[in-house]
Amino acid sequence: MVKRKKRKKKKSNYFIFIFLIAIIALFSIYFFINNSVNVSVEPKKEKTKVRIKKIPEKKSVSIAIGHAAELLGISEELYKTYIGKDAIYISIGINKTEMDLNYANMIVTGQVESIGGKLISGKEIGEDFKQLITFLDPLDSQKYVVKLYYAPAGKYSQKRTKLAIVVDDFGNSGGKLLDDFCTLNSNVTFAILPDLTYSKMAMQKAYNAGHETMIHIPMEPISYPQNNPGPNAIYVHLSQKEITKRMEGYIKQLPLCVGANNHMGSLATSDKDVMRTVLDVLKKHQMYFIDSRTTSSSVAYSTAQKMMIPSFENSFFLDSPNIS
Repeated sequence: MVKRKKRKKKKSNYFIFIFLIAIIALFSIYFFINNSVNVSVEPKKEKTKVRIKKIPEKKSVSIAIGHAAELLGISEELYKTYIGKDAIYISIGINKTEMDLNYANMIVTGQVESIGGKLISGKEIGEDFKQLITFLDPLDSQKYVVKLYYAPAGKYSQKRTKLAIVVDDFGNSGGKLLDDFCTLNSNVTFAILPDLTYSKMAMQKAYNAGHETMIHIPMEPISYPQNNPGPNAIYVHLSQKEITKRMEGYIKQLPLCVGANNHMGSLATSDKDVMRTVLDVLKKHQMYFIDSRTTSSSVAYSTAQKMMIPSFENSFFLDSPNIS
């Protein structure tokens, strides 16, 4: 009888091993999902700079009028304030030897308007031409009435008379004559004509000797062409552009000069439009002006004052020349 051989069992251990591996893998996945750390990175916040805008403090009309009085050199005794029912009244006494009421009016009005104040009206009263100026304050609609008047001589301190001496017509001569003039007291001012042979030399030597120098602007006289100020002078028929060009040329040629006065010019200085153009250039360069007063009809000094340019006028000629 033939014995059957026993079949070998399949490798059941293999399946068990696979099953255990799967269980372990599933358990590991479950554990990882439930215990994972949630890490989130927040974007870095930028620091924002906050700029604080300073609001400018608004000035009242009262402060502006007070500042104008300071600019005019008004003493406390000549600055009075009275609060009325309908307005605040301010009286300002002016020293007639130093300025006129029109000039004071311009300074006061300019200061008030610079802070937004409104000019309501202005008028002259009385035989001594007192001026009343009415303003409105934009902050509180308060009305101000300013009275400008000439103060009696005893109300302000008397100042010593100041004398300024100007020698005209430099530029024609050099050499010993120019050197001798340079030895004069340094308070003597040299007025130099442009376009002449010794113009620049006179400016430099005077400056080196401590003298103040100014441009002696050649201007058209009533007696032209009998008296001729030169081909590059200021003539009344010239355009505004040409007058400005010639003035700029004088200043470029004589850069050390700090002011100007007129040479001849009895016709030109009586023309308001011509003088405004001339003075506009001087104002641009921060130069003063002296009206030589070669005619009683001159508007040069009054125009310069209205334009708020430092200005003076000649009192008399020491050598009494033909002023033309």
